[in-house]
Amino acid sequence: MDEWYKLDNAGKMFHAVSEQANSSVFRIAVVMKEIIQPDQLQLALDDVLKRLPMFAVKLRKGVFWDFLVENNAKLFVQPESQYPCAPMDPLETNGFLLRVIYYRKRIAVEFFHSVTDGTGASEFIKALIYYYLTHLGKDVNHESALIDIHSESSYYERDDSYQNYVTDEKPAKFKEASSYQIRGGAIDQTIVIHGKMSAEKVHQLAKRYGTTITVFISALLIAAIYKERLKYRANQEEIKIAIPVNLRKIFPSNTLRNFFGVVNVGMAVTETTKIEDIISEVATQLQEKVQKENLQQSINDRVKWQTRLTARFIPLPLKYRAIRYGYRSFSERTKAMTMTNVGKVQLPESMELHISHMEMILYPTEKSPINGAMIAIGDKLVLTFSRIIQEADIIRTFFRELAKTYHLEIEVYSNDSR
Repeated sequence: MDEWYKLDNAGKMFHAVSEQANSSVFRIAVVMKEIIQPDQLQLALDDVLKRLPMFAVKLRKGVFWDFLVENNAKLFVQPESQYPCAPMDPLETNGFLLRVIYYRKRIAVEFFHSVTDGTGASEFIKALIYYYLTHLGKDVNHESALIDIHSESSYYERDDSYQNYVTDEKPAKFKEASSYQIRGGAIDQTIVIHGKMSAEKVHQLAKRYGTTITVFISALLIAAIYKERLKYRANQEEIKIAIPVNLRKIFPSNTLRNFFGVVNVGMAVTETTKIEDIISEVATQLQEKVQKENLQQSINDRVKWQTRLTARFIPLPLKYRAIRYGYRSFSERTKAMTMTNVGKVQLPESMELHISHMEMILYPTEKSPINGAMIAIGDKLVLTFSRIIQEADIIRTFFRELAKTYHLEIEVYSNDSR
């Protein structure tokens, strides 16, 4: 009998809200030092799906909730042919909720967010690159930087950790204030702008302000949004950045499925606000919001809200309509954009030798038409913005500030061919 899994709590939400203007598809990519060999990449993909079967799934319709079931079809690697993070088409992927694509020296894996988060995705691509290099005949070892490639898949890797950590505590009533929202002329594809820079130099800049890279970059983004969109307004709205938080660091878990929370940080900026003020405010808020008790509350909120929907005999389309309404009315209006930081990817030196850099792309949405992501390997930090609006003013100002004020060398490249 085919194995099946319930969608985890985040998975249900992503499944409910995905549409043409919100694909719920994110990308993680490795840019190698040599041109990709598709036959070897296909062999590596076959290997990785055997070792990580929780990714070899398709969606099935259920009565109360849709669920994931084992997919015994073959997933084929494909040359890149469409814009990044395009909606997942089951006909194109043989029902799989991910695609593996290559272009020149880049191997990219795009995941429908119902299956996994940034942490699970990094483990998948690390294993894929290990198998790929092995099939090329390269002398690589997996050491402890990867999940144990040669062991069997474990129950813990496919666990729903939201359910494991929910408690009976009554959540406190808290209504988050709304944020300024970026608007612009809609375009029908995702434009991606990457900025490649030295991870160590950005770390030193953040250290100069006594803070982390995540806080420093978020503060610069708030300043760029203010400068380009809010400077000449009587009413200064709060500008908030949503930051995904890996819950595995606070609630021990080996799951490769979704297990993250999101915290919003920001402030209203005025003409007299200095970058130090923004950094200080963002750091204080972030430190407070990632306290265990606050993250516990967000787990409880998420699980209990869906439990209430499950407990009643509500037809599935109405449940999804309720989730979509909650997402648009509450989650999306409380942020200007999302900035996710996957952090520094650890790989054995024998594998790193073959890699130039990595990229992470977070899909934009109608209400959050610019989103950002950061990932580093070795000393290469790549900061990527994706947008579905014509205007690139905020992104341009952000990179200009890093280059001119902080004298950072940035190599900017894009998929925008217009």
